[in-house]
Amino acid sequence: MTIDLLPHVPLDRVLAANPERSLGNALATVLPKRFVEWWMEEKLSSVPVRSLSRKQCEDVERMLHGWAIMPSGTEGFAKAEVTVGGVDTRELSSKTMEARNVRGLFFIGEVMDVTGWLGGYNFQWAWSSAWAAAEAVTGSAR
Repeated sequence: MTIDLLPHVPLDRVLAANPERSLGNALATVLPKRFVEWWMEEKLSSVPVRSLSRKQCEDVERMLHGWAIMPSGTEGFAKAEVTVGGVDTRELSSKTMEARNVRGLFFIGEVMDVTGWLGGYNFQWAWSSAWAAAEAVTGSAR
Protein backbone atom coordinates (compact mmCIF):
# COMPACT_ATOMS: atom_id res chain seq x y z
CA MET A 1 0.00 0.00 0.00
CA THR A 2 1.39 3.41 -0.91
CA ILE A 3 0.26 6.54 0.91
CA ASP A 4 0.82 10.14 -0.14
CA LEU A 5 1.10 11.94 3.18
CA LEU A 6 0.97 15.40 1.62
CA PRO A 7 -0.95 15.26 -1.64
CA HIS A 8 -0.57 18.46 -3.66
CA VAL A 9 2.03 19.85 -1.21
CA PRO A 10 5.61 19.84 -2.54
CA LEU A 11 8.34 19.39 0.07
CA ASP A 12 10.27 22.43 -1.18
CA ARG A 13 7.34 24.67 -0.23
CA VAL A 14 7.31 23.28 3.33
CA LEU A 15 11.08 23.67 3.64
CA ALA A 16 11.13 27.19 2.18
CA ALA A 17 8.54 28.28 4.75
CA ASN A 18 10.65 26.88 7.62
CA PRO A 19 14.35 27.45 6.81
CA GLU A 20 15.43 27.95 10.44
CA ARG A 21 13.82 24.76 11.77
CA SER A 22 14.93 21.16 11.86
CA LEU A 23 13.41 18.89 9.23
CA GLY A 24 11.22 17.21 11.86
CA ASN A 25 9.88 20.55 13.12
CA ALA A 26 9.31 21.80 9.56
CA LEU A 27 7.28 18.69 8.73
CA ALA A 28 5.36 19.08 11.99
CA THR A 29 3.90 22.31 10.58
CA VAL A 30 1.96 20.25 8.02
CA LEU A 31 1.67 16.83 9.70
CA PRO A 32 0.88 15.82 13.31
CA LYS A 33 4.02 16.23 15.41
CA ARG A 34 3.72 12.83 17.09
CA PHE A 35 3.40 11.17 13.70
CA VAL A 36 6.48 12.98 12.39
CA GLU A 37 8.45 11.92 15.49
CA TRP A 38 7.45 8.29 14.95
CA TRP A 39 7.82 8.32 11.15
CA MET A 40 11.13 10.15 10.74
CA GLU A 41 14.48 8.64 11.61
CA GLU A 42 15.81 10.52 14.62
CA LYS A 43 19.08 11.37 12.86
CA LEU A 44 17.35 12.89 9.83
CA SER A 45 14.61 14.56 11.86
CA SER A 46 17.09 16.76 13.70
CA VAL A 47 18.95 17.96 10.58
CA PRO A 48 18.44 21.71 10.05
CA VAL A 49 16.47 22.45 6.86
CA ARG A 50 19.32 24.67 5.63
CA SER A 51 21.76 21.75 5.92
CA LEU A 52 19.80 19.16 3.95
CA SER A 53 21.56 17.79 0.92
CA ARG A 54 19.80 17.47 -2.41
CA LYS A 55 19.73 13.69 -1.98
CA GLN A 56 18.23 13.96 1.51
CA CYS A 57 15.50 16.26 0.15
CA GLU A 58 14.78 13.83 -2.68
CA ASP A 59 14.62 10.91 -0.23
CA VAL A 60 12.25 12.74 2.10
CA GLU A 61 10.10 13.86 -0.87
CA ARG A 62 9.90 10.26 -2.06
CA MET A 63 8.98 9.08 1.45
CA LEU A 64 6.31 11.78 1.87
CA HIS A 65 4.59 11.18 -1.43
CA GLY A 66 5.10 7.43 -1.62
CA TRP A 67 5.21 5.97 1.88
CA ALA A 68 5.04 2.22 1.26
CA ILE A 69 3.60 0.00 3.94
CA MET A 70 2.62 -3.65 3.92
CA PRO A 71 -0.33 -4.61 6.13
CA SER A 72 0.64 -7.55 8.31
CA GLY A 73 -2.80 -9.13 8.14
CA THR A 74 -6.40 -8.62 9.15
CA GLU A 75 -8.50 -9.41 12.15
CA GLY A 76 -10.84 -11.36 9.87
CA PHE A 77 -14.55 -11.13 9.26
CA ALA A 78 -15.31 -11.46 12.98
CA LYS A 79 -13.63 -8.09 13.62
CA ALA A 80 -14.86 -6.35 10.48
CA GLU A 81 -16.13 -2.81 10.90
CA VAL A 82 -19.84 -2.38 11.48
CA THR A 83 -22.06 0.39 12.79
CA VAL A 84 -25.16 -0.38 14.79
CA GLY A 85 -27.55 1.77 16.72
CA GLY A 86 -28.35 5.38 16.12
CA VAL A 87 -31.56 7.17 15.27
CA ASP A 88 -34.42 4.73 14.79
CA THR A 89 -35.51 4.89 11.16
CA ARG A 90 -39.13 4.27 12.22
CA GLU A 91 -39.03 7.75 13.77
CA LEU A 92 -38.08 9.36 10.42
CA SER A 93 -39.79 10.00 7.12
CA SER A 94 -38.24 7.59 4.62
CA LYS A 95 -38.83 10.18 1.88
CA THR A 96 -37.29 13.24 3.56
CA MET A 97 -35.22 11.91 6.51
CA GLU A 98 -37.09 14.39 8.74
CA ALA A 99 -37.92 13.41 12.31
CA ARG A 100 -41.62 12.63 12.59
CA ASN A 101 -42.00 14.40 15.94
CA VAL A 102 -39.57 17.35 15.50
CA ARG A 103 -40.29 19.42 12.43
CA GLY A 104 -37.14 20.67 10.68
CA LEU A 105 -34.83 18.07 12.26
CA PHE A 106 -33.19 15.82 9.67
CA PHE A 107 -30.81 12.89 10.02
CA ILE A 108 -28.54 11.38 7.36
CA GLY A 109 -25.92 8.69 6.93
CA GLU A 110 -24.50 6.52 9.68
CA VAL A 111 -26.07 8.51 12.49
CA MET A 112 -29.19 6.49 11.66
CA ASP A 113 -29.76 2.86 12.63
CA VAL A 114 -28.92 1.49 9.19
CA THR A 115 -26.41 -1.31 8.68
CA GLY A 116 -25.12 -2.96 5.56
CA TRP A 117 -22.19 -4.64 3.91
CA LEU A 118 -18.84 -2.87 3.71
CA GLY A 119 -17.63 -1.73 0.32
CA GLY A 120 -19.03 1.72 -0.27
CA TYR A 121 -22.59 1.04 0.77
CA ASN A 122 -22.29 3.37 3.77
CA PHE A 123 -21.07 6.13 1.43
CA GLN A 124 -23.98 5.51 -0.89
CA TRP A 125 -26.40 5.59 2.03
CA ALA A 126 -24.86 8.84 3.31
CA TRP A 127 -25.12 10.49 -0.12
CA SER A 128 -28.61 9.18 -0.85
CA SER A 129 -30.05 10.14 2.52
CA ALA A 130 -28.38 13.58 2.27
CA TRP A 131 -29.91 14.03 -1.19
CA ALA A 132 -33.37 13.17 0.15
CA ALA A 133 -33.00 15.61 3.06
CA ALA A 134 -31.64 18.37 0.79
CA GLU A 135 -34.53 17.85 -1.64
CA ALA A 136 -36.97 18.19 1.25
CA VAL A 137 -35.35 21.38 2.59
CA THR A 138 -34.56 23.21 -0.64
CA GLY A 139 -36.86 21.57 -3.14
CA SER A 140 -33.80 20.81 -5.24
CA ALA A 141 -30.53 19.15 -4.25
CA ARG A 142 -28.93 19.94 -7.58
